[in-house]
Parts: sequence; C-alpha cells; structure tokens
Amino acid sequence: MQLKIPTYKIISKIGCGSKHFVYKAEQVYHSEQFAVKIEKSAKIGQLEKEYQILNKLQGIQGVPMVKQFGITGDKKCFIILPLFHCNLVDLAQSQPLSFSSLLIIGLKVIEILEKVHQNNILHLDIKPQNIMLSQPIIKQSDILQPGFIQLIDFGLSQQFIQNSEFLQDIFIGSLNFASRSSHNGEQLGYKDDLESLIYVLCYLQNLRLPWSENKLYGFMDEDNEFIKKSKFSFVKTIIYQQKSPLNFSRLMSYINSLKYDIMPNYVYIKEVFMQMIQVSNGLFFINKQEQQLSFCTTTQSQQANSEILSLQKEDIFDEINADYNSEENIILISNLIVKYKTNQIKSIKDINL
Repeated sequence: MQLKIPTYKIISKIGCGSKHFVYKAEQVYHSEQFAVKIEKSAKIGQLEKEYQILNKLQGIQGVPMVKQFGITGDKKCFIILPLFHCNLVDLAQSQPLSFSSLLIIGLKVIEILEKVHQNNILHLDIKPQNIMLSQPIIKQSDILQPGFIQLIDFGLSQQFIQNSEFLQDIFIGSLNFASRSSHNGEQLGYKDDLESLIYVLCYLQNLRLPWSENKLYGFMDEDNEFIKKSKFSFVKTIIYQQKSPLNFSRLMSYINSLKYDIMPNYVYIKEVFMQMIQVSNGLFFINKQEQQLSFCTTTQSQQANSEILSLQKEDIFDEINADYNSEENIILISNLIVKYKTNQIKSIKDINL
C-alpha cells in the first residue's frame, strides 16, 4: 500500500485496530525504522485525540515519544512512533516467563500508570498487546532498564474529569481485559486500569483466562454478559477463596475498595509487588534480619503495613515459584533485599543492580 507520507517508505503492515492500521516504515534518508499509525478513513479524529494525549504525557518514561503527527494527501491523520521489539503476547508465546519476570513487568507497568494517572489520564485499554518491550530480554534484569517496558495505544484514553458522567453507560476497552465497571456501564476511573492489569498478568501465566476458554456467542451483548459474569465469579474466587498467585487477592481486594474517583495508593501497590517478587524467588526466609520489612510510617502507608505483614508462612511455602533456584533470580532479588529497605524503594528505578 502506498501512503503519501513525505520522507517515509512503508515496509509492511504490522497491526490494526478498529479505526486505524499500523505499518512498519523507514525514514528514507536515515534508514531508521518507525511505527506509523494511520486512520482507515479520513476525519475519524481518534488519532488526533491520541496525539494530544501523548503530547500531554511526553517525558514519562514508558510512554512513547511522538516523532511526527500529520495528515496525508487523502486527509487521513497519522502518527509516527518508535518501533518496538514485541508485545507481551508475542513474548509469552516465544519463551516461557517465570512468575517473577511477570511480576517485575507488572511493577514497571504500575510505575507508568502512576505517572499517567497523576496527569489525570485514564488509559482504558490495558491488554497484553498494548504493553511492549523495546528490545529482546537477554536476562531478567533487562526488564529494569529505563524505557524497556512501554505502554502504547492511547486511542481509547480519556481525561478524567471529577463529577463527570462522560465515562459511564458505555463499554470501553477490550472484552477479555476490560474492568467489571466497564461491562456494567458504571463510571470509570483510575482503578479500572489496575483491574485490567491484574487480568493481563493472570492471562500471561498460561495464555488464557477462565472466560477465554469458552466459545463466545459471536454477538456483542451476549459476549459482554457472559464475560462480565465470568469476571465477577473470578474476582470473587480470588478475594474470598484466595485462589490466586501470591498476593493478587490483596491487590484485587484493594481495587474493590476504591471508588472510581480515588487516586490509588501506589506506595502500597508497589510494596505488595515487591513482596510478591521476593516470595516468588523463594528468598523470603533467607537471612531474616536483612529481609525484615521496614514500611513507610506515613499515614498513607499504614494500610500497606497491616496488609503485607499479614502474610503467613504456610501461604508462602504453598505458592513459591518453582524457578526460585535460578542463579540470576537469586542475584536480582537478593541484591534488592540486602541493599534496600522497602521504605527506601519508591520506584523500581531506585533498584541499582
């Protein structure tokens, strides 16, 4: 397909959405490759809105930097963005991922969402296809490198406006990963991106979710109702029976406690993730004095103290990841434990390996 974008040569099609195509393109004079998103039809407006949101979020590590925005000769908007290595589905299908690796990826996404939410932007389409790796994973510590994890596709994103009824009575997101509130047509907020991320991490463990195993009806209303009921049942199982990987039950309980307009306590969320990473590598009981968690004493973190310290030894022994003996994992997490106390780690970027 010939697209009239000056100084760029289209190489191949690499994806599409409901209202846009994505192509791999090469800058003619420098042979540097980029991703080009272009509207399927003229004057749709979604890409222009995405461009405005990306502009607002520029400078946030993990949000793609716009190379160029423009309009083709046939009046279609386009955005030129960095070309990344692969998304999380491609990664999980190409190589087995340890649970600790998934948790570290999740923690990096949490960091990105924290900054996005602080700018009053809701992503509203968190799914594994929209979480990218900038380059291949050679070793687990690569995930910690700045910009390694990228959150893309802000085409459905919205500015959060207090007391607005704009984000209700409408389904927004992808059927498999949208929040229960989106299925119910309830007002959407910060917590809905977090709920979708929990579904993503659960999915990546086995490349399936309980509602993705059954044949759908093929009609939007019926599919929506079936998946909605499945999600409510799934979350109830996680929370009340605690049949979930490590602390996902605590995270989902916390998400359930939030109102749509409440900014999540990211200090608490990141501490829970750090605890899960430690446990998944089987290091929780190594050198107890060094591992004694010292949580923040601020009012905001008091809930985190009581929640995380309530982990019982028998729960940990039941759910330790089978790959805990990995030399690389031991080095990765033991360095974190020995050199830092939890209240020193405000961000995954504070970890220097």
